[in-house]
Amino acid sequence: MNLVYNILQLLALLILGPMLALWAVIVPKYRGRVLRRLGWGLSGLAQGLPTGPTRVWVHALSVGEAASARPLLRALRRELPELTIILSTATKGGEEYARRELADDFDCLLASPLDIHWVVARFVARLRPDLFVLVETDFWPNLLATLARRGVPALLVNGRITEQSLSWYGRFRFLFAPLFNGFAKITMQMAADARRLVELGVDEGRIAVVGNLKYDLAPPTASVLDPADLGLRGRPLLVAGSTHPGEETPLLAAFTALTRRWPHLALVLAPREVARGREIAALAQGHGLNAARRTEGGAVNCQVLVLDTIGELASLYRLADLAVVGGSLVPAGGHNPLEPAIFGKPVLFGPDMRDFAEIAAEMLAAGAARLTTPETLTESLAALLADEGQRRDMGERGRRLVLAHQGAAARHLALIREVLRHGR
Repeated sequence: MNLVYNILQLLALLILGPMLALWAVIVPKYRGRVLRRLGWGLSGLAQGLPTGPTRVWVHALSVGEAASARPLLRALRRELPELTIILSTATKGGEEYARRELADDFDCLLASPLDIHWVVARFVARLRPDLFVLVETDFWPNLLATLARRGVPALLVNGRITEQSLSWYGRFRFLFAPLFNGFAKITMQMAADARRLVELGVDEGRIAVVGNLKYDLAPPTASVLDPADLGLRGRPLLVAGSTHPGEETPLLAAFTALTRRWPHLALVLAPREVARGREIAALAQGHGLNAARRTEGGAVNCQVLVLDTIGELASLYRLADLAVVGGSLVPAGGHNPLEPAIFGKPVLFGPDMRDFAEIAAEMLAAGAARLTTPETLTESLAALLADEGQRRDMGERGRRLVLAHQGAAARHLALIREVLRHGR
């Protein structure tokens, strides 16, 4: 099967190669990454790796998968500090997320190899992993075959298969069944996912149901801020976390409308890119609001505090009465709604939560979150601000949901220990 795959791949490269090369140069998100995915600079990265006895290569396709990997990477670093951890991502967004959120949890970050036989062979030879861990998705025949030839066990972790995915995989069973059976172990989020994998023809003995890694996000150990120092004591507080360009305008418009009913209401805007702090403060002032930036010390009794610092959002979520998850009111994929939920806070998010789709759906079903849009934001916020009991109930539902789903990282860690001991 791999022979047929490689012949088809070669023909496609011969026909489409020039166009793909031009595309890689023109499109910003691909520019510079293609050469790295072909192995440019790999020797230097490999030589810079620690000389630890065991190397684990973790691959996360993009932002969503990297977020899933975070609890596992942190458990590996904490419980098995002697490991050398190599992390790869396939997308620019995934790499940026890893550098920003996971910097302490790996020894080397690289762009994943393109699935060309000689490319993946070079990556595996240079990196010399003892274990390969694939997070959720991004299956490539040549990479998995090369790992198998070199005797490197592969794990697929945090897997999930929807009915739609099963239908797609089923059409190409001849390709996907051998791919899945090439993994030493496959961990699935739910029993229904495991059943679908068995339907596809995967050996049941390879499959374990261990839960969803994303829920193992522990309450962040950020510094605890004093609300008095921020001029927030005794005031209802709305926190909009990890906002993107285009979200602050509807948030500020909604906040302005809400202050007519709640004149002491305070808003914290925490932009995803802290360098936007000055821009956002100016935007708030343009709405006639008294705004201050955290990096300038803030201002007592300001209406809008722009949190242009790193590491303090968790402390503000702790203080919030209501949280809005950024990246969801514009097409940016959303951010992790569990971060405020773990503190028992009611959550609102917009329609684009594709990077956290399963969690968003579970929170909505549990009554721990509500969906809103830029057009309905004022109404959604007002309904919850007016009902303290509803806010408390939603927050408690969210907190219970997180706690009920935790434990997946520890179960994955036990499995990884077993595979490293026995090679299977």
